[in-house]
Amino acid sequence: MDNLIENVKEINKDNDIFGTYQKAKSICDFLELDSNKEILENNNLIAIYGSWGSGKSCLMKTIYNNLDSGKFNVMWFDTWKYEKDDNLAFSLFKYIGKDNFFDKIKEKGSNVLNNAYGIFKSLAKGVELNLGIFNIKPGEAMDEAEKQGEKIKNDINDKKCLWEKIEEFESVFKSVKLNNDKRLVVFLDDLDRCESDNIITLISAIKLLLSINKNIIFIIGVDKTAVTLALKNKYNNDYNKADEYLEKIFSITFELINNMQPQNFLKYISEITDLEEKESELILRFFETLHFTNARHIKKILRKYYFMKEYLKDKGIDIEDNRNVLLILYIILINVYYSDEYKYIIRDDKEKIYENIIFYYYDKNGLKKQGRYTEYEKKCNIKYTNGEQYNIHKLLVRFSSYKIINNEMRSFFYMNGDASIDYENWLKVFDDNNICSEFIKFIISDNNNYKNLIKDNEFDDKKVINILNTINDII
Repeated sequence: MDNLIENVKEINKDNDIFGTYQKAKSICDFLELDSNKEILENNNLIAIYGSWGSGKSCLMKTIYNNLDSGKFNVMWFDTWKYEKDDNLAFSLFKYIGKDNFFDKIKEKGSNVLNNAYGIFKSLAKGVELNLGIFNIKPGEAMDEAEKQGEKIKNDINDKKCLWEKIEEFESVFKSVKLNNDKRLVVFLDDLDRCESDNIITLISAIKLLLSINKNIIFIIGVDKTAVTLALKNKYNNDYNKADEYLEKIFSITFELINNMQPQNFLKYISEITDLEEKESELILRFFETLHFTNARHIKKILRKYYFMKEYLKDKGIDIEDNRNVLLILYIILINVYYSDEYKYIIRDDKEKIYENIIFYYYDKNGLKKQGRYTEYEKKCNIKYTNGEQYNIHKLLVRFSSYKIINNEMRSFFYMNGDASIDYENWLKVFDDNNICSEFIKFIISDNNNYKNLIKDNEFDDKKVINILNTINDII
C-alpha cells in the first residue's frame, strides 16, 4: 500500500490528510505573482518552518512539482544524502551551478572557482594557518627565520586575503545570468537530519554568499528545534536562541501547522484498519483528543498496526471492533513515543505499586484529612446520563501514568458526603496534557467506549492484559 511507504510525495486534494495541499498552492501563488518579483529578488531566502515529521518535505515537493515552468526552473538538493561531502556548501554551489552558471564562472578564470572552494571551506572550519613544525637546532633558528622571511617577501604580493577572495567571488557570481533567463528555485530538503555543523554552515553559506545572486530563490525546510541544538553544539551554548538566529537569515517564512482533513484522513484510516469510514471516526477523534497530530508519527503508528493486524487476529483479538483497534493503537503509540509509560502499563501487578500511596481529602466540615489508596477506591465512580454507573478505579490503575508513584494524591471530595464522581481529581495529579490522563478521559467520556472494557459490571483487566501481552510479543 503506497500510503504506508515513508517517502516524499506530491500532495493533491485526494490524498491530503494534514492540510498540506492548500498551503502548497498558496505558496505557489505567492511565488508566481509578477508583483512579488522585486520582493523575492531582495528576499530570496524562504523558510518552511515545521517540526520534524510534520510534512515539510511533502509540502516542498508539492510546490516543486506545481510551480509555473514558464517562470521558474526548479532544483532539489537532498542535504542529508550529500552531507558526507567534506565541503557541503561548495557541493551545493556546484550542484546548482552545473546546468545554470558554472561554465560562465569558469570563463572568468579558474582562480575564481579555486577561491570559492576555500571560501566555503572556511565557513565550516575557519581559516587555519598551518605553520608546520620546525625540527632545527637553536643555533640555526635565525638563519631559518631569515629564509622564511625572504620567502614571505617574495610571495606576499601574490597572496590574497580572504576578504579579497570573497569580493572577487561576489563580483562574478552576483552578475552571472542563469540559462534561459528564468529564475531558479532551489529546494533544500532534510536539513534537520544533518549534523549540527552542516546545518549552521549551509544556512550561513547561503545567506552570506549564494543569496547574492538575486535570480536564485532558496526554499529551505527548517526545524527550529534542530537549529537550536545545532547552535548549542557549534557555539558552546553562547548563542542558542533559534528564533533570533533565523530572523537574521529569513525574511519570508511560512509555518507548517498540521490541519487534519477529516474526510481524507477517515479514508486513510479505513484503508489501513479495514474499518468502515463511520467506524473510523472513533480513531480520528482519538488522535485529535490526544493532540497527537504529527504527520509522520501518526503514519508510523498506523503502519505498525497494519503489519501486525493479521497476527493479532490470529491470536483471537477482534480487530473488527473499532474500540479494540483504538486500544491497540494507543498501546503502539505509548510503546513508540512514551516508553516509560509503556513499561508500567504492561505490568501484571501494577496495582501493587499503588498500595502505599497517600492521598489528601477534605471532610464535610472542610477539614483536611489523609487516607490510603484503598479508601479512595471506594469513591472512584462514574455515572452516565443513561443511568449506568461504574467504579473505574481499576481502569485508572491500569492506564494511569507511572508518575503517580512519585506523587501524593490530592483529592477534594467529601468522604462522608454523597459525592461519588471523583476520577478528575486522580487525573489532576499528573502534568497537564499527560498522554495517560488524556486517554483515560477519552475512554470514559463515552459509556460505549468504556463498556468494551467491562465484564460482569467491572473493568476487565484480564482482557486488557491479554491484548497488552499479545502486542508486546510482536511489537
